[in-house]
Amino acid sequence: MSRVGIVLLAVVVVGCGLTPVLSPYDPYLPDPAQALLPPDARHWLGTDQLGRDLLTRTAAAGTVSLLVALAVTVVTTALGTILGAAAGLAGGAPERLLRFAASVALALPGLTLAIALAGVLPPGPATVPAALVPFGWVSCALVAHTATRRVATSGFVLAARGMGASPYYLLRRAIGPHIAGPVLTVATADFARTLIAVTSLGFLGIGLPPPVTDWGGMVGEATPLLVAAPRLAIVPALALATTGLAVALLADARRRPRMS
Repeated sequence: MSRVGIVLLAVVVVGCGLTPVLSPYDPYLPDPAQALLPPDARHWLGTDQLGRDLLTRTAAAGTVSLLVALAVTVVTTALGTILGAAAGLAGGAPERLLRFAASVALALPGLTLAIALAGVLPPGPATVPAALVPFGWVSCALVAHTATRRVATSGFVLAARGMGASPYYLLRRAIGPHIAGPVLTVATADFARTLIAVTSLGFLGIGLPPPVTDWGGMVGEATPLLVAAPRLAIVPALALATTGLAVALLADARRRPRMS
């Protein structure tokens, strides 16, 4: 199933990256004279309510969705891994503090709070990351903490500590390579959840400022036209579902060896 996920994700990424470059249409420039055209040889998926080519706009919105979700996932993975590994190596008060913070974060409705936070932040490219990062680090931190505690009691780490190795050296050289696999598995699943969160904010109209949009923003814009032109919402929704399925297959494939 991992091959299916790789193929699906590759198709989505390549399509989102190349379509706006190769297309003769601007994904953001309105052309009211071409509004709501049905699919034909010129516009393979038709046009939207403002006359923009739907295929080109979906690909451009996909690029935004994927890049924002990837950026948030990279930051939350790095933050969670550092916090979890450092607390796992130190033990004591840092470990208790991490567990308390993780328990509080898990008890809170993260997406609801992210929506509220995004609603009060000024519109801009950093709004979505600023709303999602504070609640997205927990899963990687817990996995990194557990993996670090297991590795920290191994012979080579104890030997390195006995020789006076610094915590930075232990985390970077002795522990880091051994916890990278579990962290990457969790990060893959986190990317799928982050993508859903990013598009949810876009759907509610509190994501990226116009004219830039993501798949969620496209679905939100198309909601008033669900009866007259359902394809305006179906196309970006299918693109999002395909991406989510691809990432879920990859995450499941990475998780299976650990479960066997």
